[in-house]
Amino acid sequence: MDELPSGTLYAGRYAVVRLLGRGAVKQVYLAYDRLAQTQVALARLAERHGADVSVGARFSREARAAAVLASPFTVRVFDAGKTADGERYFVSEVVLGRGLDDAMAHGPVDPTHAATWTAEVLTALAEAHARGIVHRDVKPENVLLAPTPGDPVGEVARLTDFGLAKLLDEGLEGSIAVRTAAGVVMGTPDYMSPEQWMGAALDARADLYSVGVMLYEMLVGRAPFSADSLSALAMLHYRGDVPPFPLELPPSVACFEPVVRRALAKRPGDRWPSADAMRRAVEDVGHVRLPPPPTVRALIPEDDVLDEIAHVELVSDRGAGPIQVLASPRVLIGRAGHIAPRCLPPGVESDLRERSISRRHARIEWRGGHALVADLHSATGTTVNGRRVAPDGAPARLERGDELGVGPHVRLLFDHATTPSGALPAWARLTRIDRHGAGILHVLVLTEATLASSPGAAILSRDAGGQTLLLRARAGRIVALRDDSELPVELEDAQVLTVGDARWTVAVRERRRPSDR
Repeated sequence: MDELPSGTLYAGRYAVVRLLGRGAVKQVYLAYDRLAQTQVALARLAERHGADVSVGARFSREARAAAVLASPFTVRVFDAGKTADGERYFVSEVVLGRGLDDAMAHGPVDPTHAATWTAEVLTALAEAHARGIVHRDVKPENVLLAPTPGDPVGEVARLTDFGLAKLLDEGLEGSIAVRTAAGVVMGTPDYMSPEQWMGAALDARADLYSVGVMLYEMLVGRAPFSADSLSALAMLHYRGDVPPFPLELPPSVACFEPVVRRALAKRPGDRWPSADAMRRAVEDVGHVRLPPPPTVRALIPEDDVLDEIAHVELVSDRGAGPIQVLASPRVLIGRAGHIAPRCLPPGVESDLRERSISRRHARIEWRGGHALVADLHSATGTTVNGRRVAPDGAPARLERGDELGVGPHVRLLFDHATTPSGALPAWARLTRIDRHGAGILHVLVLTEATLASSPGAAILSRDAGGQTLLLRARAGRIVALRDDSELPVELEDAQVLTVGDARWTVAVRERRRPSDR
C-alpha cells in the first residue's frame, strides 16, 4: 500500500497526522478524529485482506464486538469499516508507549512490574471473557505500556488486538496459521495453548495459558519452550513438562512458579478457572494490588420526574467519541429528541440521511426489568433485527445483541450487562454500527450515572441556563468543579449539589471485590 501523506482525510472523518508503523498486514497512522475531536490510531488493512469478502465481514463483526470493551487496561476499538474504494480499516485508541516485548528485550523484568502488568492484562481479559470474547493471540507484542505519571510502576499495560488477530491470515506479523482437520488455527507459536495447536475448540482458558507463558518469560528471561521446528514446538506445548524456574532466582521471583505452572497445565480444566482467579493469585504472590476505582452514583434530580430526561455527558480522553449518558427509564430517539442520530461525513447527502429520522421516531422504556422499544408513528419505520415494529402494535422487547434500526440509515447495537435473573441491569448501551456514524455510543442509565476513576474521565452536567458542574476522578477521589471555580470540592455521600435551578443528590461508594462482599 502507498503511504498516506499527512493531512489526508480518510473515510471522511480521520485526518492523517503521521505514520506510526507498518507491517505485512497493515499500516498504522496517528490520526485526528474530526467527530470525536481526539487523536486515534488508524489501521489500514492490506489489500488482500480487504478483498476477501468473508474475512472483511467477520473483521467488521469482531471489531464491533471489541468496541464494547471499556476496561482501562484495554486498547479500545472505536470504529471499523470500509472506504468507498473498498479498503478495510479500523480505528482504536492511540497509545504512544513501548510494547511489553521491548521491556523484555534485555532480560527478565522486575517481579513487581511483571506482577502488575500481568494483573492488568488479566483484568482486561476478564471483561472480554465475560462478554464471550476470546483473544486467541495474547503475546508481548499485543501489550502496550502506556507511560502514566503517578502509577506505582510508571507504566500501565494495555491489551490490544481484541477479536482482530484471529481474522488475519499467515501474513500476520509474528503469527502463524496451522491447518488442521478442524480448519485453520491462528496464534503466535511460543504462546499457543495445546488445544490451539490441535485445532480444538477454544475458550477463555486458552488466553490464560498464553498469559502464563508471558509471565514465565518476564520472570525467567526466556519462553518456557523452544524448538527448531514448529512440529517440535507443538509437541513441547502439547506434552512437554514445564521447565522449572532456575535455582538461582531470588525468592521474590521463585514464588511465582506455582501460579505459572497452573496456568500452563496441559488440560484446560487444570488451569485457573478464570482471569479474575489468576489475577488474584498473581496479586497475592507479587504483593501488588490494582486500586479499585471509586465511583459516583445517583446524579438524579431530587424530584425524579420520569417524563423528563436528566441528561449528562461523559467526557473522557479514553472515550470512544461522543457518549451520552441518559439517567431515566424513558428514552426518546429522534432528530429533536434526547438521542439525535448523526450521519457521517458531514455534507448534503448526510443531511438528507439525518432527515430520514422523524423528530419523534421511537421510544425505549424499561418495564419489569426489560427494555421495550415502541415506534412513535415515524415516517420511515423502526425495526428490531430487521423486523418492523408496528406503530399501533405492542412494543418490541430488546435483548442483548439485538440490532435496532431507526429509519433506513441508522443501525444501533443494543447491549447490556448480564444479571443472574436475566433482567436488565441499571444500564444499557446503544452503539452505532452503520457506516454513516459507526462508533457513536449512547449509554442509557435507569437511575444512576457512573464515573470510573480513570485518567481524564469526567461527567459534565449543564443546566438550561448554561451553568455547569464538572465531576472528575482525581487522585482516587471524586471531585466537583463549578462554573468559575478554581478549587475542586471533594464529594461526600448524600451531599446535595445545586447547579442553576437543578439540585442533585450524590452517592459515593467504593467498588468492592467479590471476595469482600
